[in-house]
Amino acid sequence: MAILHYGEESVSIAMEEVQSRDWAEKVYKPDIQNKWDRLYKKPGYDMNDL
Repeated sequence: MAILHYGEESVSIAMEEVQSRDWAEKVYKPDIQNKWDRLYKKPGYDMNDL
Protein backbone atom coordinates (compact mmCIF):
# COMPACT_ATOMS: atom_id res chain seq x y z
CA MET A 1 0.00 0.00 0.00
CA ALA A 2 2.80 2.40 0.85
CA ILE A 3 4.73 1.80 -2.37
CA LEU A 4 1.67 2.20 -4.60
CA HIS A 5 0.19 4.98 -2.45
CA TYR A 6 -3.11 3.09 -2.08
CA GLY A 7 -5.26 3.08 1.03
CA GLU A 8 -6.54 -0.02 2.79
CA GLU A 9 -9.85 0.35 0.97
CA SER A 10 -8.04 -0.51 -2.29
CA VAL A 11 -6.40 -3.76 -1.15
CA SER A 12 -7.88 -7.23 -0.70
CA ILE A 13 -6.23 -10.39 0.55
CA ALA A 14 -7.67 -13.89 0.42
CA MET A 15 -6.35 -17.03 2.09
CA GLU A 16 -7.29 -20.59 1.34
CA GLU A 17 -6.01 -23.67 3.13
CA VAL A 18 -4.48 -26.21 0.74
CA GLN A 19 -3.24 -29.67 1.67
CA SER A 20 0.48 -30.06 0.97
CA ARG A 21 -0.21 -33.02 -1.33
CA ASP A 22 -2.41 -30.74 -3.49
CA TRP A 23 0.00 -27.77 -3.60
CA ALA A 24 1.54 -28.47 -7.02
CA GLU A 25 -1.76 -28.95 -8.87
CA LYS A 26 -3.97 -26.44 -7.07
CA VAL A 27 -1.52 -23.60 -6.44
CA TYR A 28 1.93 -23.91 -7.98
CA LYS A 29 1.00 -24.77 -11.56
CA PRO A 30 -1.95 -22.40 -12.06
CA ASP A 31 -0.91 -19.46 -9.86
CA ILE A 32 2.89 -19.52 -9.89
CA GLN A 33 4.26 -21.50 -12.83
CA ASN A 34 1.67 -20.28 -15.35
CA LYS A 35 1.97 -16.64 -14.22
CA TRP A 36 5.75 -16.50 -13.71
CA ASP A 37 6.15 -13.39 -15.84
CA ARG A 38 3.60 -11.50 -13.71
CA LEU A 39 5.00 -12.37 -10.26
CA TYR A 40 6.53 -9.49 -8.34
CA LYS A 41 7.97 -11.84 -5.71
CA LYS A 42 9.03 -15.22 -7.05
CA PRO A 43 9.32 -18.21 -4.71
CA GLY A 44 12.74 -19.19 -3.42
CA TYR A 45 12.20 -22.86 -4.17
CA ASP A 46 11.95 -25.09 -7.23
CA MET A 47 9.07 -27.57 -7.37
CA ASN A 48 11.48 -30.17 -8.80
CA ASP A 49 13.37 -30.07 -5.49
CA LEU A 50 10.31 -30.78 -3.35
